Amino acid sequence: MAASTKKTIFLAVCVFIALLPLLAMFIFPGTPEQQALNQRNWLLTLSVALGFVGLSVAGLQFLPVAKIPWLADSLELDDMYHFHHVVSLGSVMLCILHPVLLVFNNVTTLQLFKFWEAPWTVLAGWIGLFALILIAFSSMFRKSIKLDYTGWVAVHAILASSILIFATIHLFKVNKYMSKQAMLVIWIAQIVIWVGIGIYLRVLKPLAIAKVPFVVEKVVDESPDTYSLYLKPEGEVKQFRAGQVAWISVGTQPFRVARNPFSYSGSDQASDGCLRFSIKELGEFTRKTRSLKPGDKLLVDGPYGTFDLKNPHIDNGLVMLAGGIGIAPMMSILHTMDDTGDKRPVWLFYGDFNENTRLFEEELADLESRLNLKVLRVLEKPLDADYPLKGYVSQGLLDSELPAEGRENLYYFMCGPIPMMVAMERILERMGIPGEKISTEKYEMA
Repeated sequence: MAASTKKTIFLAVCVFIALLPLLAMFIFPGTPEQQALNQRNWLLTLSVALGFVGLSVAGLQFLPVAKIPWLADSLELDDMYHFHHVVSLGSVMLCILHPVLLVFNNVTTLQLFKFWEAPWTVLAGWIGLFALILIAFSSMFRKSIKLDYTGWVAVHAILASSILIFATIHLFKVNKYMSKQAMLVIWIAQIVIWVGIGIYLRVLKPLAIAKVPFVVEKVVDESPDTYSLYLKPEGEVKQFRAGQVAWISVGTQPFRVARNPFSYSGSDQASDGCLRFSIKELGEFTRKTRSLKPGDKLLVDGPYGTFDLKNPHIDNGLVMLAGGIGIAPMMSILHTMDDTGDKRPVWLFYGDFNENTRLFEEELADLESRLNLKVLRVLEKPLDADYPLKGYVSQGLLDSELPAEGRENLYYFMCGPIPMMVAMERILERMGIPGEKISTEKYEMA
């Protein structure tokens, strides 16, 4: 099935699930007395409707879209994380409007805003709402509040559990609309799905991953702050594709919270399932993985991501735009092309700080000699005053190196720091490159 079709089906299902409670409110309006009350008290009905939809949308966030095999090859990880943040914010706004409209409907409900004095059924609703606000805030501003990825995963799990528990209490105990059988069935079904997803994510999937641990073969320094981790599986594993990512956790404990996503940097043609990840030290987790020794074991959850060298959009050539450790997935792509004898034209524009921080110089020179590849290294502040490519990858550089005719038919793959990615997206837009010819991988989590 085509990726666009899968996306359409996915979005349609999400909208249907989100609106199910709303449909139940109006398709099954209840007794004549309830219908008359709804007509007289339309603001109250609107408040409840928004609360229902907001909670239903929040429940959709339990869906591990990026990790569902049927969808994983059709939805860009970056797009899904952005979608997740936007939808989370939308659910927060809808749920906030629920109590606000109650006040407009009846000012005496202001007493319920004294949550320390409110009945426990109302207090449960407040706790669920505060947890929802916190989960959205911590997700959108994790970098600003200096919450590392592992800490965010733990906080996210606690807040998600709180939303599920306390929102459910509020939902079932404030019983005006839940007395309808259709509404009751819908919410029980949704909650069963949420709990089922939680069990799958937190119990069943980790246990399955733990059945095939990986053994460290070696750790190779690539620069003062970057290294490559070589792993071998103790069993059969799913074959990854060049340009994809996986989550790594140290040790064989399946329920460990500390895990981070990294790009594969080796060829996807290894018949023995061996993997290579190239990692930059950015925090406690990446320092820990650097200290691993041969024989140490860890778990790998992957592969994920949509990049595919068999994509027909790449037939005319590939332009890779990398910044810093964002070159890791590019190395996987180039090594795979080398192993398969792929002679499609490739341009690699690679930006880094200076000669001491640039990566894979000898590897790239070797690959450049065998592939139809041109490598252009741009250094922000080179130590050599005569270094030819200074500053940043610019539109001028792309214009001078890419063919004047047909550049819109090339495929563009970007990975690197967020400011670099934003700048490159603007450049490609000015160059008239269509969106379907651009793939991105942003290092927001690692």
